[in-house]
Amino acid sequence: MDNTISKFKNKSYETLLRKLPIAIVGVILVGFGLAFNSAGRLGNDPVAVLYDGVRSILGFPIEKLGFVTNMVNLFFLASVFIFNRKYINIGTFIYALPLGSFISLGFKLHDALNIPGTMGGRVLTSFLGCTMLFLGIGIFIAMNIGMDPVTGVNMVVRDKIKREYKTAKIMCDVICLAVGFSFGGKAGVVTVIAAFTAGPIIQKITEVFDKTVLKKMNLSKLAA
Repeated sequence: MDNTISKFKNKSYETLLRKLPIAIVGVILVGFGLAFNSAGRLGNDPVAVLYDGVRSILGFPIEKLGFVTNMVNLFFLASVFIFNRKYINIGTFIYALPLGSFISLGFKLHDALNIPGTMGGRVLTSFLGCTMLFLGIGIFIAMNIGMDPVTGVNMVVRDKIKREYKTAKIMCDVICLAVGFSFGGKAGVVTVIAAFTAGPIIQKITEVFDKTVLKKMNLSKLAA
């Protein structure tokens, strides 16, 4: 019996170690996506508008968005820990701790690409930003190693109001957007596009990534 338990634990650790690098790639894409969307100046998703609003009200330049993102995520992390710590696990830290640094690297990558500041260039930048953001979130969710701090907050709100998750998420998104915008965060066409398309696109990416890449690596949730 002890040998069976030991083998199960070893397999679980091995699976987790194989998942972590892929999850980090997802977080890198999220960070780059947020940076490109900010550089495009056509808006961002509601939570990113909050990040940008906090940055603006604190008087930090756009290059410090990564640092501010870490600050806000630590606040979210503390809130989840206080109200329902069961939603905190290794995936929470894998997502939250390096995200700010990846956003900063994303700004450097954008500068290195030297995309023109014309409307066409801004549209291209925002398109690349949304693509990386949705792809990164989809990959991270597919890895199934836990939730990011924002999702943790959504879950806490869901438990408090005793409603469906989508209701809690809409409430949190509206609050993030309202607070971020009032603080000076940039909202725009990307904000609207993200509101209507992010959920279905991310869900599809998660499903396809799980059924193709992860299945070939024997890491698929469907194969579990």
